[in-house]
Amino acid sequence: MQINKTRVSSVIVMAGTLLTATACGNSTSTNPSTSTPAASANAASSTSASTAKASSEQVTYKLMTHYSNDSEKQPVDLAIAEVKKQFPNVTIAPEAMANDNGEQLKTRIATGDLPDIVDINGQTLPNVVKSGSILTLDSFYAANPAYVDKLAKNIVDNQLKYTDGHIYTFPRTGPSVDVLFYNKKIFEQNGVKVPTNYPELLTAVKAFNAKGIVPITSFAKQAWPIGAFFDIFAMRANPEGMMAFSKGTAKASDPGYTDAINKMAELIKEGVFQKGAVTADYDTARALFYSGKAAMLINGEWEISDSVKNLGDDTVDFLDVFPVTDPGKEDANKMALPGGFEMNGFAVSKNAKNSELAVKVAAAFTQAYQEVSFKTTGSTMTTIKTDGITPDKPLPKMAVKLLKVKGQYITKSQVEHSLPNQKFAAAFGEELQKFVAGEPASLFISNTDKMIEKYKE
Repeated sequence: MQINKTRVSSVIVMAGTLLTATACGNSTSTNPSTSTPAASANAASSTSASTAKASSEQVTYKLMTHYSNDSEKQPVDLAIAEVKKQFPNVTIAPEAMANDNGEQLKTRIATGDLPDIVDINGQTLPNVVKSGSILTLDSFYAANPAYVDKLAKNIVDNQLKYTDGHIYTFPRTGPSVDVLFYNKKIFEQNGVKVPTNYPELLTAVKAFNAKGIVPITSFAKQAWPIGAFFDIFAMRANPEGMMAFSKGTAKASDPGYTDAINKMAELIKEGVFQKGAVTADYDTARALFYSGKAAMLINGEWEISDSVKNLGDDTVDFLDVFPVTDPGKEDANKMALPGGFEMNGFAVSKNAKNSELAVKVAAAFTQAYQEVSFKTTGSTMTTIKTDGITPDKPLPKMAVKLLKVKGQYITKSQVEHSLPNQKFAAAFGEELQKFVAGEPASLFISNTDKMIEKYKE
């Protein structure tokens, strides 16, 4: 939820009216002006094709993106193959991006070693924009209305223009929600009730710990999953969750937030997360869930395909309601979910060779990546319209379930590192990690209120 949501690996896809109604999934067109790889190969944009084919010069563009496991590599490799059909003189060389909250990328920006095409998330975008190290894409979008027309309307409305009014990326992922995944067999085998309210969740946490099972595994080395955990509780009192902190319209000491924070603190004290959660990375935390050593996992909806692959379609599911309210209040803002829009996408370095061609290649790759992902792995977070695109396989049960209700979800907050008040976001992220490490609720509340006031814009 890019994330710095890590990592978009999507779900397998279902055709028919469901997809038409939701316009969700991942899809690709290697040609900025066409909708399918086949069409792209045969009817490439005349401008792009002529640019690539008019010269016999072989050009290699380095692409930095998430490329660490099979689920990440497959859509990238397939998209590169499609782009090669349109631009036969161009080679795209993928490079794995570190899951480190963008630290590696920041270093490369500072040293002037930015790859030609780079996957940017909401946390890193302000840095590359400020540094002037990526190109503005306004002219490309203006000159290619057919490319824009293939984007989903919510992407055009919410994820193109940066705060300065310029466009810097070809969006990689659309809006996503964070949910609480759970292993149904672990609950059944250990006689633990799937919780629907806070007392039942507290009971489950104690029961799993008594059996040596991690209740909820988290990769809190990154602050955003703890931000999602925070919003799961806080949104029952205020659908804006931590967004209201970022805007300065709410405080941690407000009664609803205080109640939510105290519940979180109690769960943390009871061992809701694995030991050393604040040093656990993405793959380590998920491995606990896949191996059956953890009962639950908080992650973005992109997790669906990998969870199904590792645990099975009948074993893993996500909770219908967050079990964080008092009994009788289960419906309190129940459709308010963490996640939301994040400015992200593939950007082009100002130092890329033949910048005009590089922009066209990046555009073609992005659409190819979207369609390939939709057809082969079924992302529910596509940035393009999916009408008429036939998926290779049916959606897993969780994806069908998600798409049926996703349009009803309320996502008024954002990913922790993408909160509009960046100074507050950075400080609050660190505070969240201290909270998970055992900081008392009273100190967390006090420190957060001070941050809200200090960084109020």
